[in-house]
Amino acid sequence: MQKTAVAAAKCPAYDKLKINNALNKLINSLGGIEKFVQPGQVVAVKPNLVAKKKPAEAATTHPLVVEAVVRLVQQAGGKPFIVDSPGGPSSRGVLRSVYRATGMTEVAEKTGCDLNFDTSETVLNHPRGKAVKQLTLLKVLTKADVIIALPKLKTHCMTRYTGAVKLMYGAVPGLKKAEYHFNMQKLREFSQLLIDINTLLPASLNIMDAVVGMEGDGPTAGSPREAGLLLASTNPYALDYICSDLIGIKPDSLVFIQLAKEQGLCPPPAEIELLADPLPELNPPFKLPSHKNVDFNLPGFLKRFISRLQPRPVFSPELCMGCGECHRCCPAGAITMVNGQPQLTLDSCIRCFCCQELCPHKAVQIHQHWLGKRLLR
Repeated sequence: MQKTAVAAAKCPAYDKLKINNALNKLINSLGGIEKFVQPGQVVAVKPNLVAKKKPAEAATTHPLVVEAVVRLVQQAGGKPFIVDSPGGPSSRGVLRSVYRATGMTEVAEKTGCDLNFDTSETVLNHPRGKAVKQLTLLKVLTKADVIIALPKLKTHCMTRYTGAVKLMYGAVPGLKKAEYHFNMQKLREFSQLLIDINTLLPASLNIMDAVVGMEGDGPTAGSPREAGLLLASTNPYALDYICSDLIGIKPDSLVFIQLAKEQGLCPPPAEIELLADPLPELNPPFKLPSHKNVDFNLPGFLKRFISRLQPRPVFSPELCMGCGECHRCCPAGAITMVNGQPQLTLDSCIRCFCCQELCPHKAVQIHQHWLGKRLLR
């Protein structure tokens, strides 16, 4: 039986030469860029641009990694463009601001690569989908000949880990992401939605930026953590299996991995072949979010009690600037602005933590009652 390949290459710093050498090692071990890109093909290069964050914050794919991939695609004769749909409302102005902050504008200027500003949506049928039978996606992504996904290695307050599979949630345009969050409040439902997106709109190649990842309260409010690697695979589930294990998370504890295995999408570890450089041991492992959210099917009065023990967002008056981004992006409408400060209606909170993820000032912390930490662990 042919094994699923996951390649790793040491890359100790965001240095142009080191990035290029590591990327070439990865791609050559997987068969060369010609295996993925043919002359004349339109190639969507999709990094993680979750929010308007600077590269040093380690929340987004580093521009040097994106630049190296763009140049590799151009060398193969492909026509690359950079595309993502950050969280929150989407517009040309928002995209311009995100591209500038994350370093993508500079990449475009250096390489001549286009930046996508087309926010048009399209609805595609997905007969094999298990969470949904139709998906609303960025039209420009569905028209690309090839998708190359560039995830960032991070922990995540909702899903514990975010990498290649969750990256494709950025194929969902703008506030449609909030609507899916609201309609799929349980982690198992949301995880299946991520799989449905990946099976309908698969990336041909996934390249993980793990030179510096994020630990703790990711995907945007955690702390940078060096891992010193680039990794790549054609299989996003296998890549996430290896990367989650690398940072100290048991892959089989992740709901999307469980579902992918059940559906024959994620191979068992014995059928994953590691290529190129050996993986290091990260000691200590990545810090995880300090809370845990648990899905329950309980009677109303018990559900209300458990709700008080579940993690919830808390707004720091010292850090909050009153910008209202949390209010605008809350899928459940659980946050209102009172005298310029956010107020949470806890019974309406669906624990998606979009407020924490999209706060530009890291003013949202996730708090959990001590009893909840003990009972729900």
